[in-house]
Amino acid sequence: MLKLVGYLHTLALYPAARVIVAAQSAQTWAKTLGKQPKVHHEAAYDGRPILLLALYEKGRLRPDVIRLLRAARAEGLYVLAVNTLRLKDPGASRDLIDCYIERPNFGRDFGSYKTGFLHVLDRGWQQTCPRLLMINDSIFFSAERMPAFLRDMMASDVEVLGSTENFEIEYHLGSFCIAMAQPILQHPQFQAFWRGYRLTDVRPLVIKRGEMGLSKVLKRCASSPQAFAALYGARRYLMALNEDDALIDIAITRARTSDLTNWKRVRPESIRVALQERFFAPVNTLSRQVEKHDIQLDATLEDLNRRAFVKDRETLLAYLRKNLDDSTQADEGILMEAIRSELGHAFIEGSQIHQNAAILLHMGMPLVKLDGLYRGMFNLFDIRNITAPLQPGEQEELTALLVERPYGNDTLIGWRKAAFNRGLI
Repeated sequence: MLKLVGYLHTLALYPAARVIVAAQSAQTWAKTLGKQPKVHHEAAYDGRPILLLALYEKGRLRPDVIRLLRAARAEGLYVLAVNTLRLKDPGASRDLIDCYIERPNFGRDFGSYKTGFLHVLDRGWQQTCPRLLMINDSIFFSAERMPAFLRDMMASDVEVLGSTENFEIEYHLGSFCIAMAQPILQHPQFQAFWRGYRLTDVRPLVIKRGEMGLSKVLKRCASSPQAFAALYGARRYLMALNEDDALIDIAITRARTSDLTNWKRVRPESIRVALQERFFAPVNTLSRQVEKHDIQLDATLEDLNRRAFVKDRETLLAYLRKNLDDSTQADEGILMEAIRSELGHAFIEGSQIHQNAAILLHMGMPLVKLDGLYRGMFNLFDIRNITAPLQPGEQEELTALLVERPYGNDTLIGWRKAAFNRGLI
């Protein structure tokens, strides 16, 4: 009943929320009209690979962002940072940032990306830049895995390489982190996209025009389908499940548990049902039906309410063997294929960085999306699972960044709650 009331409330307020969000975007556009980005400092560009970083940092840089910048320095990258807010002392970042720009606060992260790419194109850096990595600070950066991750993204010969894929609405690469080769930077369609991109603060439009629009352009600019890929995509995950039993344990014990979004979650019962339907044929049950008359009701209820604690691969196998109708015929190879299939189906639901945060950390990706709790993809149990493999200092940092943005449906009211529930904010 409460869900129904909430749905009707959102439905009633949605038209007003849509008008308000559009009006706020137009108002911000008007306030920033005529204001230009300011280049605070710029070192001469010498043909190195470029890290284009979109920032939303006020006063000073976050510690994890500083770790990213130090890792980029160690890898020899030229750092071009575009900040929507203001640093207290922009000059203090000279040792970490080669070119630092502050711009008017309109257009979200794609506004910063546009400023950065136009800076590159107007100076002709695309003629000598061998590879560029666009990334933003909507993610947390873990130091331990960052050097290897940067090398994987920048040393690859894949022309367009995202960190992860996104299967929500339509397939695209997560725009928070994409590397691209020189032919992409020089491609007329890529340059036209950025010169023609229309800024907006309306979230669905940024997703459609920006994130999805960019993926479509990048796919057209790539020389082949194989030249457009994700470093930690579904293919890599499925292959890793065949080779790494520890990954299977992680995928079982640290899978996302939040039920606030309808993306598929890993469930032992789903594996049992799939096996039952696929491999087990009906048999003559007449004698078993006769025997049922002797079964005590309280014993039947006890069996129905019994639950098994599944914490890893071995306990999941034990659960399946015990709860299949004919466990004597349950070949372990078939059971493992069913387990891998269930894990794979769950992996490719929605946004991979939200759906599989703990799994991706185990695989080596040092990024965690900071809106996971706010969007309802994480709960507090998920946060504990995600932060578990990090160093104690990073555990505290990431937990603080996540919980400072609690679930929007619990904290927002009025038109803002309606706007949140329909993805407008």
